[in-house]
Amino acid sequence: MTVELLRSILGWGAICNIAFLSVIFCIFLAGRELIYSLHGRWFGITKETINAILYGAMAFYKLAIFAFFVMPYIALRFFV
Repeated sequence: MTVELLRSILGWGAICNIAFLSVIFCIFLAGRELIYSLHGRWFGITKETINAILYGAMAFYKLAIFAFFVMPYIALRFFV
């Protein structure tokens, strides 16, 4: 595997994952009440708990994207 191929894979992987995260965020914004009603009925949790879980999960996913795709891409782009 060449460095150029690895850079390309990391770059496109970052773009696809950031797009997926953006879609998930838009779905959360658009369907907030549906999410609250379903999860509240199924698991008996409050809106604040649902918000904390979802925002925490999105924050973790965003950090993982940066740690595993963006930062290695930048390192390969500028230092190799």
